[in-house]
This record gives sequence, structure tokens and C-alpha cells, in this order.
Amino acid sequence: MKIGKLRHRITFQRYVSERLPSGQPHNKWIDIATTWCEVKHLSGRELISANAEMSEVTVRVWMRYRPDINSTCRMVWREQIYDIQSVIPDEKLTRLELLCKQGVKQS
Repeated sequence: MKIGKLRHRITFQRYVSERLPSGQPHNKWIDIATTWCEVKHLSGRELISANAEMSEVTVRVWMRYRPDINSTCRMVWREQIYDIQSVIPDEKLTRLELLCKQGVKQS
């Protein structure tokens, strides 16, 4: 992995549930890591559903290996939120390849 390609600063977040002093559940996203990555846009598309126009963007991210990043996390880059669809480590566990989507939610 060439260090010069890791020029995008990305924050990864995890969804946590905690209890307030009143006993009520409180769910929120917390930052777990901010690191340098390489981001490449793969595709984008626009959809029309129920008379509403929506867009979807797919990106591929390469980063140094971290065991705490998985598909339950999300990525924040340039004030945009991306859902992590898959996390693919290389065989030597030196880097991760992430496929992420922003926009339309898949059910």
C-alpha cells in the first residue's frame, strides 16, 4: 500500500445503546476511529420511487487493517454518511477494502 494514496481523512462510527439516569434507552453514533484512507467513487445512480427522486453513491475505500471496523459501523467523509456494505481484509491482514453506499437504504 502506497502511503501517498491515503489522503482522505475519514471518521468511523459505531451505534451504541445506553441507559439514561432516568432509565430510558438512548441510542447514538459514537466515533471509534479517524484515519487516513483512499476513496474512489465506483458508481452513482438516481431513482424515482413514490414520486420522490433519490440518489445512491457507491465508493470503495482502502485503509490500513483495523480489527474494530466491520459492517455494523458507518463512515463519515466530507460531512456525508456512508453505510459500510462489506469489509474485505487482505490475506496478510495489512489492509482493508470497504464497499460503502450513501443514499437509498436497501431493505
